[in-house]
Amino acid sequence: MGTAERPASSSAAVVKTSPVVLFATATATTLGVDLETAGFTVARADSGAEAVAKTRKLLPDAILISPDLSDLDGAEVCERVRTELPSLTVPMIIVATDPPAAAKRIAALRAGAWDYLRYPEDLEELLLKLRSFVFSATRVRSDGPTDPMTGLQGRPLLARRARELGALLARKHGALACVVFALEVGDNDVQGKRWAASTARMLKNVERISDVLGALGPTEFAMLAPATDHAGAVQLARRIAAALRIEVGGAAPQLRVGYDAVANLRYSPIDPAKLVSNASEALRSGVPEPGFPWMRRFGRGREGNRTTQNWRTGS
Repeated sequence: MGTAERPASSSAAVVKTSPVVLFATATATTLGVDLETAGFTVARADSGAEAVAKTRKLLPDAILISPDLSDLDGAEVCERVRTELPSLTVPMIIVATDPPAAAKRIAALRAGAWDYLRYPEDLEELLLKLRSFVFSATRVRSDGPTDPMTGLQGRPLLARRARELGALLARKHGALACVVFALEVGDNDVQGKRWAASTARMLKNVERISDVLGALGPTEFAMLAPATDHAGAVQLARRIAAALRIEVGGAAPQLRVGYDAVANLRYSPIDPAKLVSNASEALRSGVPEPGFPWMRRFGRGREGNRTTQNWRTGS
C-alpha cells in the first residue's frame, strides 16, 4: 500500500494531494487498497507504539486502528494519542472484523475513538464517515482556538463537536450533557483573568478524555460530556466545584452552573448543538437544582432570578 511522509513541521510548503490515513494493523488486509481506491494516501503502522510515533511524525488526517495489535488495544492507542498529542485534532476509528461487545465499544469511545466499525461489512459506511470526519477535523484545525488566554475552542466549534458527538451517541442510544460554568469575578479585571486562567487549567486537568471543553466568554466555560444524563451533569458540576476549591483555595469566586442534558439521543428531537446554548441560558433563567441553588438546569420555573449563594459550602 502507499505510504506518506509528511513532516511534523517544516518551513517549506507541504503539497497535499489527498488525505493521509494512518492504518495500524498487525495482519494482512485489503482495507489499505480500498482506502487508496477511495482517494486516500495510506501509511501503515504494525503496532500501537508505532502508530503513536507515526502520528507525531506524519500528523495524519485520520487514524484507523485494528484491535489485533500485539502491544496496545484500540482504546489504548486512542488514549495515548489524546494524552501525548493533546493539541492534535485527528479522527480515530477502530476497525474490526467482528462486532465488538458493548463494553468494548463504550471504552473505545470514552478513550477518544470517533467510531467503532466493521470491515468489510461496513466499508461503505466507513468511507463515508472517514470523509466526513476528515472534513470536520480539518475545519476545526483551520479555525483554531478562539480564546487566546486559555486556548479553548469557542461556541461555533463546540456546536460542531456537539453534533459530531450526537451523531455517534444517537446510534448507541447514548446520553449527552452540556454543563456551563461561570465565575462571578466582579470589577477586578486582573484578578478575574487570573481566576479564569486557573479555572481553565483546572477544567483541562479534570475533564475526561471523551469530554469536549470550550470557552463561551472570558469567565464562562462549557463542557460537553458524553454518556452523561441529568443526574450525571449534577455530579459533574459538584465535582468541578470541589476541584475549583482546591485550585484557587478559600478566595475562590462565586460559581454559577447551568446545564442541559438528553438521556437518549436516538429518540430526542433536539439538535445536540442546542445543548450548549440551553446550558448557557440556564445560567440566567434556569430552574434551580434542589439542594444546589448555585446550579440551574435548562427550563422555565417560577424562580427565575439568578442565585449566587456561596457554592463553596455545597448548599
